[in-house]
Amino acid sequence: MMKILNLNEIQNIPYPALKSHISEKVQNWKNEYGIESLDEIGCFVILDADEKGFFAESEMEFTEILHLENKTYLHGVRMLGDCYGEDTFFPVERVRK
Repeated sequence: MMKILNLNEIQNIPYPALKSHISEKVQNWKNEYGIESLDEIGCFVILDADEKGFFAESEMEFTEILHLENKTYLHGVRMLGDCYGEDTFFPVERVRK
């Protein structure tokens, strides 16, 4: 599990497409809400394939399937307080027909 608590830690994400997605999301938040740090809004959690137990769908405000280049993630947002959330990304295998 990787927990991203500050903007500099985004650069440590080992998956280029996910790093780009999160960087773009943070930039949009900075532009829209005028934030300067993640302390103001939340954090990101990136799980490994064997950490499904840390993705509690029942606690999520919403979930979605996110396709980024050659990887697929189950993405959910859990609210931990007023205006403070945790975006969680869990890698899943694509189902092929």
